[in-house]
Amino acid sequence: MITTTPADGTAAVWPPVEGRPKGAPRPAGGATDHRRSIAALRPAPRRASVAVALVLALVTVALTALSWQVNARSEQRLLGRQLAQVGTLLTNQAAVLRTEMADIGQVAVNTNANPNAFARFAAGELKQTGQSLTLWRITDGHAQQLAAQGVDARLPPDGPSALTRLRPTGQLEMLGILPGRPDRLSYALMPSAPNNDLVIYAESPLPSDHRLEATANSPLAGLDLALYLGTSPDPAKLLETTAPLPIRGRTQTLSVPFGADSITVVGTSPTRLTGALSAVLPWIVLGVGTALAIAGAATLEFVSRRRALAERLAAENAELYRQQRGIARTLQQALLPAVPVPGRVQVAARYLAGAEDLEVGGDWYDVIERRPGCVVFVVGDVSGRGLPAATTMAALRFAIRGFLYEGHDIDTVLSLVRGLLDVTADHQFATVLLGELDATAGRLRLVSAGHFGPLLLSDAGVRLIDCPVAPPVGVELTGPAPAAATVDVAGPATLLAFTDGLVERRGEVIDAGLDRLRAAAGTAAARPLDELLDQLLGALIGDGRRDDTVLLGLRWKRP
Repeated sequence: MITTTPADGTAAVWPPVEGRPKGAPRPAGGATDHRRSIAALRPAPRRASVAVALVLALVTVALTALSWQVNARSEQRLLGRQLAQVGTLLTNQAAVLRTEMADIGQVAVNTNANPNAFARFAAGELKQTGQSLTLWRITDGHAQQLAAQGVDARLPPDGPSALTRLRPTGQLEMLGILPGRPDRLSYALMPSAPNNDLVIYAESPLPSDHRLEATANSPLAGLDLALYLGTSPDPAKLLETTAPLPIRGRTQTLSVPFGADSITVVGTSPTRLTGALSAVLPWIVLGVGTALAIAGAATLEFVSRRRALAERLAAENAELYRQQRGIARTLQQALLPAVPVPGRVQVAARYLAGAEDLEVGGDWYDVIERRPGCVVFVVGDVSGRGLPAATTMAALRFAIRGFLYEGHDIDTVLSLVRGLLDVTADHQFATVLLGELDATAGRLRLVSAGHFGPLLLSDAGVRLIDCPVAPPVGVELTGPAPAAATVDVAGPATLLAFTDGLVERRGEVIDAGLDRLRAAAGTAAARPLDELLDQLLGALIGDGRRDDTVLLGLRWKRP
């Protein structure tokens, strides 16, 4: 926008033109700088990407550890259940063995230790299995063998006296492991009958080297087990084992009652009890989590780099936009005149380009001094934007100046200008307000071709001057042109001529904008002319303006 003060007649831009100053050299090497700017976007990974990778890695490690612990707990729980089944089996065997020996003891008691009756319960398979079964009588602390079946008994290290310590409780008593080939497990039972003095003593061979081969259908299948006599895994009391000692891996220990004594079971599973998938689940979680961490960090890095590139390009585009707007405003400034400095009339003008456009507009103003104290002013608006609008604007402006220099009055000038533009052929039209202000005579003459009348600020108040309006320039005039309106304007007074960009708003009628202008002008009428124009633009022009705006002010005093 151009402003001219009556003091020195100099022109200035309002607001200041953004971007490269006028006449400043354009920076060289634009393409090279652009490539360098893109290359600068390839530094080391950003902190955000590293942070995302670390967070995802920590989450992955935590989930991997959690899945590993869950799997380990599941393994231990399943192993515990299988050892419990083994313990149940041992308890059942102890109950069966006690029942058999109790039955034999009861027969012996009932038959008064008849050897023939005892033999019927000890079949010939005792020798085939290597077992020994004997019947003893305890008298005055001494043990006397009454009958024997199966292989010869070895007896505990202290001999028959080990049997004298038994009591008629009917419980199965474990007397220990007897070394030999093979080792034997010795046990005895004294029936719980009144005045009973008989004892059933038995020895059962243990497997060679104490190794027991579990069959496929055995409850021991799939487990590494070691069975110990007593409540602790004492190697000297090893009964049987299904794997080399010591049992390795995640073992569990279980003690179960066996007669009046206990058997301790130490076991583990050489295979995954939870299944193959559960076993590799921690590795799957680790692999997938690592892949997600890498993918997430890479995605964030890619997006952030692209965003940085987009921001850089947006900044460059914004700079180009500012430069182009500066060029457009400079071109518009070159097309607008330097306002003269009449002696009695103070003149100031403002031009404000549309905020959302880069192209020059078709709004213009002009002030021509005819004689001292008398000026002709023009405010116009060509439809459209860009070079066609600017070209038409320049043609109309210079044509009006030429017709005025030829001495024509404003009525004739407007009629002559109509012949320069045809909306049918040129696809353009223009609104024009021509006014002649004679400050000495206190008279104002106006002609309008589709344009707003000016606003008059005087001692009588603020009013919009109503003048006859003809069709815009370029639109066919169907009847005679309206005569110029004459208004007495004895000073002091201020006249404001403007284009539609000052008062038009989307979604509201034009009367609302005109009322807003009248109210704003009334509150600032006493200010100096330049301050008045600036205040009106600040109050009436929003940031979202789309159209160019021209505001021309003329102020004069009494003759």
